[in-house]
Amino acid sequence: MSLNLSTDERAEIVARWLDHVVDGYPAETAKFLREQGDPFANPVGAALREELAPVFDAIRDGRDPAEVEPALDRIVRVRALQEMSPSMAVGFVLELKEIFDEVAIGATNEAKRIFDSRVDRMLLTAFDVYNRCRQQVYDIRVKEIRNRSLKVMERLNSWREERAGSPSSDA
Repeated sequence: MSLNLSTDERAEIVARWLDHVVDGYPAETAKFLREQGDPFANPVGAALREELAPVFDAIRDGRDPAEVEPALDRIVRVRALQEMSPSMAVGFVLELKEIFDEVAIGATNEAKRIFDSRVDRMLLTAFDVYNRCRQQVYDIRVKEIRNRSLKVMERLNSWREERAGSPSSDA
């Protein structure tokens, strides 16, 4: 069941949602995210501008959150790499509830209940995405530490072999 919203209501909800998400960053970062339109210079801002609308549409239309997982991934991955807490990284999804209530004034209590339930499901999917991203970061770090350790061990073994092969300085 798709929730009936006018084009203006949809646009206002998505715009407010973007503002709320950007406002969650420090002031200078938020200013940069808003003002820098170049997607190469501002990939975070571009991801937010491009992906929040499809996520909202999926919630509005009652689609399976898995359908927009790539969009969530683009938003959440950056937040996971920024070492945000899980609640900060995925909490932006919950902000939709309040925005919907403020904008969709004519929505029935049943429509609001349905919307809130859909937001909750999207939040759980966002948390799964965050968790996967953090696991990838940990895996990369473990691999890097293992590679460094192996290099140190190789140098140590090489040094030992050189030392064992050279005549003793005590002789």
